[in-house]
Amino acid sequence: MKRKVSVSSKDVAREAGVSQATVSYILNDVKGVKIRPETRQAVLDAVKKLNYHPNQIARGMKLKRAMSIGIVTDRNVTNFYFMKVLEGIRDGLQERNYSVNLLYNKYDSIKDAEFIKYYNSTRIDGIIFAFAAVGDEEMEYMDSLGIPYVIVSTHPSGRGVGEVCTDHLDHIKDVIGYFKSKGVKNIAYAGPVPRRLNDGRLEAFKNALIHHGYDVKDEFIVLGTFDNNEVCSSIIRLLENRVCRPDAILAASPRFGMLTVKACHMLDIKIPQDIRIVAVGSSKFFELIHPPLSSIELPLYDMGFKAAEMILKIIDEGNIEALSVLGSEFIIRESS
Repeated sequence: MKRKVSVSSKDVAREAGVSQATVSYILNDVKGVKIRPETRQAVLDAVKKLNYHPNQIARGMKLKRAMSIGIVTDRNVTNFYFMKVLEGIRDGLQERNYSVNLLYNKYDSIKDAEFIKYYNSTRIDGIIFAFAAVGDEEMEYMDSLGIPYVIVSTHPSGRGVGEVCTDHLDHIKDVIGYFKSKGVKNIAYAGPVPRRLNDGRLEAFKNALIHHGYDVKDEFIVLGTFDNNEVCSSIIRLLENRVCRPDAILAASPRFGMLTVKACHMLDIKIPQDIRIVAVGSSKFFELIHPPLSSIELPLYDMGFKAAEMILKIIDEGNIEALSVLGSEFIIRESS
């Protein structure tokens, strides 16, 4: 078996014709050190040519860091939202040679939480909560220990902590306006029962209706659970009323959007001729169902990348960017 050849930063420095310190400044992205663009490029070219990979253990010991960030979520790890955010986090951390450490979010006491144990044992340098419930007690405890953390969520908490979210609720008004431009008379809402106080989807829908001159009708609001059959049955009951049936539906999540499409197919209701559908959220399946589902798309990858930038800034400088709101997009497909 061919023996692996070890390449050091000294080899990179020799190849690039610079000092070993310069290589360290560039690869560690040290602030306040002026490096000429051609010098930086020469070092990066040497790194690529020699296939150099920094020794992260040695680097971490030198910097007194674990060079790893704990990622905590309530979502299934195969969940599309989580995976896209994780992809952004990974890329953002890799730019600074940090790794990702997936941790559980189940515990009886915050002191026994896995992410707390990992931080206290110097196995992670900070925590990113990606769609995970983080209460005041948890935040107070982490603040008391000086633990760097950032929260990624669709809805801002308003608690003045490092947080990344989106402006997707603002686009609900655009969706209702779009429905109105198509001559829609009755607009329904189908979404999950709100589990958090800051879940503003239904309120944003009602406000958008009023803004565009529509009446808010309780009989056109369907709130469902995690049971897909139950949700589909509720939407079917809404659509079976031929006397006063909605001709457009705002589905408050990707799951409710696809279940609405399913219910329409079961009742032989044509989309978009008989009813127009727009979903709030992102899914890799929107282009695969028939017809493709219009949606308010969240910048999931960018949310993860921004969270990585924020956590590293907190670790490096101690500065907390209280709230970063990223732009979402209303994408019109064949369902509307």
